[in-house]
Order: sequence, then C-alpha cells, then structure tokens
Amino acid sequence: MFIIGQLLIYASVKSLSVGRVTGARFTSLNRLNVGSMWLSTFNSWYECMCSVISMNLSSTALALNMYQNGSCQLFVSLPLTYTMETNQDSTLILLQELPPKNLAPCCSNISWLIGKMNSSQQASGNISKPNFVFIDDNDYLVSAAYKGAVIQFNRTTLNIIRSATFGNDTMSINYHNGLYYVADCPSSCNIYVVSSKNLSVVANFSLSSNIIREIIFIRNSSLMVVASNGKNQTLFLNVLSLSNYTSSTPSYISVNRPCGLYAVNDSFIYIGSWYSTTTLTPVSTLTYSNNTWSLSTLPNTTPNGTQKIFQTTIDSCGRLWVAINGYGIKIYDPWGYTLLYSWQVTTGMDGFHLTDNYELFIADFSANKILHFNPNIDQCTS
Repeated sequence: MFIIGQLLIYASVKSLSVGRVTGARFTSLNRLNVGSMWLSTFNSWYECMCSVISMNLSSTALALNMYQNGSCQLFVSLPLTYTMETNQDSTLILLQELPPKNLAPCCSNISWLIGKMNSSQQASGNISKPNFVFIDDNDYLVSAAYKGAVIQFNRTTLNIIRSATFGNDTMSINYHNGLYYVADCPSSCNIYVVSSKNLSVVANFSLSSNIIREIIFIRNSSLMVVASNGKNQTLFLNVLSLSNYTSSTPSYISVNRPCGLYAVNDSFIYIGSWYSTTTLTPVSTLTYSNNTWSLSTLPNTTPNGTQKIFQTTIDSCGRLWVAINGYGIKIYDPWGYTLLYSWQVTTGMDGFHLTDNYELFIADFSANKILHFNPNIDQCTS
C-alpha cells in the first residue's frame, strides 16, 4: 500500500507543469527569504516535490531551489522583493507564474524615507497604557491596555469599534489566523484564544509563567514560540489544538527577559528583551540548523542607559527596525552590524507595527496613545 501511494504521488509530480532553470536560484533581495522552508535530503527535485505533495503544500508552493547537496528550499509565499540569480549549485523549479514586479517598495534612501514618514503623522487614538499593536484580517487596528481591555480600532480614523476585557492582568495580545491570544497573568498566565470577529472566547490554556509577552507561530502553525519574560525563557510548544499544547524539543531556550519575537522564517527568529529592571540586553537571534536551536546576540544593538528593546521587525529592504522603550526607533542592517538611522519618535515605545508600504503604528505607553504615520508610499522616488 505504501509503494502504491508513493507511485501515485510520483505520478502527480510527473503531471505537474513546471519551469526548470539549471544553474539558478530564487531568492529575496535581502537574502532573508521570508516565506521559505528547508526540506532535506533528496536525490532530485522530483523527490522533493513528492515530499511537498505528501505534506499538502503543493497548492501554496511557488518555487523551489534544489541544491547539489540534496537540500531543497521551498517558497510557499513571495518575499516582498525578490530576484532570480545565477547559482551553479542550484536548479530552480518554478511551480506557479510569478508577478512581474516586487510586492512592496524598497526605499534605499533611508533619510528621505524617515523624513517622509515623520511629516505624515495622522490623528492618534486614545488607550490607557497600550502595549503591542497590529492589524488583523478584518483590517482593524488592535491593541491591549496594560492590565486592561483589548480594543479594536478603525485603522484609518483610530475610532474605537469595540472592546472587551479578559481577566484583570492583561500582559500582551498577539494575533494568528483570525484569533487573538491574550495573556492574563495575575501569578501564572492564562491565555485566552479570542475570535477577532466578535471578541468571543473560543478556547483557553495555561502557561507556567508570571509574565508572557509575544507569541508567534511557525512551521505551518504547528509550533508555537512564546516569550516567557518572567522565566527568562523562549518556550517551544507543539500545537495539538487551540487549547492543547505539548513541550517540543527543546522545550525552551534561556534568554534574558524575552519580550518581542519576530520570525523571519521557520529557522530564524529575532528576539527583543525588555523588563523594568533588566540589564542592557541587545537583540538576540535564534537560528535552527541540524535539528538544533542556537542563540546569538547582535552586540551592536545594545541599548544605552535605561533604554529597553521591546520589539523588532524587518522592512521590505530587509533592514532591522528596533523599537526601544526610552528612545524610539533604531534601524540596522539585517545582521545588526551597522546602525543606519536613529529616529527619536517617542520614548514610550511599547510595540509597533510597520506595513509593507511603510505605514507605521506605535503603541505609546507613556502618552496613552496609538500613534499613526501614513506616508502613502507606493513607490520610492528618492
């Protein structure tokens, strides 16, 4: 039966209409390759595609790079900026027709970009001590008041649409696949899984930590990564259902006061560290290779004085944006070697959200506001 199944999958691969380019590979311009995953080891691209089909990924697969060492890099979503380049160690397989241009502008002149953004500040929204901010699939802007309510805003006007309270000690709010994950942490943390449509609770589960900050999902939503700030750990949990999670291997990596998590892909995560009394901690990275997670730091991103790093994100040029409580925003190259720009936009940074077109929302904890900058950049003119 197993042999018949394999033959059927092989026949499916043979019937696919694909483009093949020897000596080439598909890559994002910033080389971070968001939206890709590594599969290994295979003798041919046919075998890699058999694996893709067996994992039910064929409907979303866009392209794959088949390397001579047997590694297969699969793209299931397009990077914001991308290219096809010469690489003699790779064969490129195109599985779908790609758009003729990049999905977002990459504004290389960062001084021009920040000037444009700084002059585009919109009306702010009022919320007591906001922390974390994002846009959901309803196009709502969402934040949570510290130890208070979850609030949905109109993205443009920042008028409140609805709000609800989940427990008395809200520490964070996170978003994934139409659901909010609200951490209520009076002593140990209860995570409410909330529908973004009507703010109803659809599930809940507990985590043994007194402070939970950012929660993200990787590996096709099968692995949950949690910033357990109170335990100085980044947790790894296998997702069995909305309310059932088991420890993965490893179950955690020790990190000083983890707060913000940003997954570039399934094997590379940025970590920002924040706590009121913590020592100065730079951005950290988690890299997955050979079945092992490895922790490194980016020492040039170490904040000064009483400053704390709350969150990180990557723009469409691949630059690393760092939200620093007590300062504002600092922008680095992807590896944190070179400081490219410093923007003292506000000292009350408790989260930010940057869109592909450089629209920016900031949770200003100190000012009790959501700040909004909308430069309306469809293409870069400088």
